[in-house]
Amino acid sequence: MTTSTPGAAGTFHFSRDSGTWTWSDELYAIYGFAPGDVVPTTELIVAHQHPEDRAEVERVLADALATGRPHVLWHRIRDARGETRQVVMVGAGDFGDDGGFEGWRGFQADLTEAVRRTTAREVDEALGLMAQSRPVIEQAKGALMVSYGLDADRAFLLLRRYSQQANVKLRDVARSVVEAVVDRDLPLGSRPTWDALAAGLVDAPSQERSG
Repeated sequence: MTTSTPGAAGTFHFSRDSGTWTWSDELYAIYGFAPGDVVPTTELIVAHQHPEDRAEVERVLADALATGRPHVLWHRIRDARGETRQVVMVGAGDFGDDGGFEGWRGFQADLTEAVRRTTAREVDEALGLMAQSRPVIEQAKGALMVSYGLDADRAFLLLRRYSQQANVKLRDVARSVVEAVVDRDLPLGSRPTWDALAAGLVDAPSQERSG
């Protein structure tokens, strides 16, 4: 067994006459094999597809190998180690001078590491945004607790209800509340809107939690 290098791309060719596949060394590596470990076949390719993507890959291959139509497909495979890899396959037909369909060729690129890095960056950005938002949300909750005599859970629920009604992000509502504290009034619309949303929260039991 072997492992492909991040971002590796391997080539393939299917001969319609012989019904055989030819893989480059890099493509063997993407599937977790060394050249010569296995004989590439359509059945082998299908067997290594992620269960959720297998039907789509089978459909694409059936059409491509019968007609030579070009296809681009992003999907997942399970390599020889059982690890899931994100790949993109690009292929098109080979046609002779007489227009006859002779085979299908293309390349497959391993995008697993690129996807992992993108996902990790998005998670880091989300965590950073949460870290920035939490303090201002807590301050806004405090202001609403004082204004309406609410506990922390009900104050958060009031923030969330206003956010939903005004179609404004929760952190932006919270920031506006905090910035308006110096003016001794609530922002984003009339005070009656806040009063109406808070009316059912002052005495009612808290059923929704802030988390």
